[in-house]
Amino acid sequence: MMDYVFYTVVSLGCSFLLYFFILKNQKTFQFNRFFFLVSVSLCLLAPVLEINTFEAVPSLTEISFKPSVENSISEALVNIGTTVETETSNFTLFAMLWYLYLFISIGFLLRFIKNLYDIIKLTKQNHSSIGNLKLVETNDHKNGSSFFNYLFINSESLNDEDYSKSVIQHELVHCNEKHTVDVIFIELLLCFFWFNPFMWLYKKAMVQNHEFIADSQTVQSGIDLETYSQTIIKSGHKEYHVPLTSGFNFIQIKNRIIMLHQSKSSLLQRTLKITSVVLLFSCIFVFSCTYKEINNDPLIVVIDAGHGGKDSGNSIEKDIVLDISNVLASLADEKVKIIQTRSHDEFLTLRERTDFINTTKPDLFLSLHCNASQNKLVNGVEAYYDSESTHNKITLTYAEILVEHQLDHFSNRGVKTAKLFLLNNTKVPGISLELGFLTNENDRKVLTDKEQQVKIAKAIYEGLLEIRDL
Repeated sequence: MMDYVFYTVVSLGCSFLLYFFILKNQKTFQFNRFFFLVSVSLCLLAPVLEINTFEAVPSLTEISFKPSVENSISEALVNIGTTVETETSNFTLFAMLWYLYLFISIGFLLRFIKNLYDIIKLTKQNHSSIGNLKLVETNDHKNGSSFFNYLFINSESLNDEDYSKSVIQHELVHCNEKHTVDVIFIELLLCFFWFNPFMWLYKKAMVQNHEFIADSQTVQSGIDLETYSQTIIKSGHKEYHVPLTSGFNFIQIKNRIIMLHQSKSSLLQRTLKITSVVLLFSCIFVFSCTYKEINNDPLIVVIDAGHGGKDSGNSIEKDIVLDISNVLASLADEKVKIIQTRSHDEFLTLRERTDFINTTKPDLFLSLHCNASQNKLVNGVEAYYDSESTHNKITLTYAEILVEHQLDHFSNRGVKTAKLFLLNNTKVPGISLELGFLTNENDRKVLTDKEQQVKIAKAIYEGLLEIRDL
């Protein structure tokens, strides 16, 4: 999640700088509008998109949108000779920030809904029609502003012919250009991306560009430039327009006056600047995307069948996990290479297993076990990983995938953290997968059935294929 926040802030920031230094003072208003809408959309989507590249291109980033909130283990377990110690605190800094984000986002969303409701109430009032506009007279002192084809204007302002003519023509442009859609779009995004400072700058620049478009087309319609400029200055003494509407007045009056009187740059200059913006933004977009490397190498996995020899584990655990491990090894191919710590009934110490894994240096090791509990009703599959390892994020993702692929056979007990010898002392991503409870009647039937063991092994293999393709 933090990766996503980082890339959206950086990409939006770079995009806004492109606008600020290249497009801001250009009278390319319609292109600027297109740039705002496309760039903000792509910058927010880019980090979750994947671009397939050749093998030579490295993977830039891996982004996980699932909060790493860890479940506490409810059962006291003894696993491969090591007591499981669990993390019981769910109230982490991440959780606090997540709840704070939700609280503020809901606040912004409620404000948006209230503003929308207030405007809808205004549209229910009596109105008259002027062309495509539905004119709603109000008694407040706010400037004229429009919402789709509704124009809200102070009744007294209509007595000033020059002012009312300019306002109506200006708001008619907003109506025809459907600027309200842009405003609602950016306001909705701000409800959820309020933490990104460049979203606020985007909103300000987008609304200002709307005013530039409306000013330009209003003058082109035949209204005298100087008269219209005086109308803009006069409107600056009034309050700002209704939220979520496109208003005749905009706080940066100076910018509007300057832009009205500014001459267009040459066609060549505009073309060069637009081309440079498109090329630079394309680079920003590509940088922000998650690259998916085309990988023809096999996923190397060490399968550790727990216990063995004099260590039987829980009941007949050592035999069940060995059978599943052997089936899994038979499924190995050019995509997934399986290496077993044991292929027959033998006793291996935890240190021997650890040394073997560290020497082999696989992409992942998977320790297979069967669970047990004093409560015979407890059932399901669960996985454990070391949340303090350097591979904790990717290991969590792997564990979630492997558990998900077992849900046709067992109920879901989720992914949890534990202090296990193998997990703590190996240098590669490692998972301890508990394939059901031998103390539960239904789970035991599945685990001791040879056909079901084959299905369990195939489900693990399918999970490993998905991991390889990440």
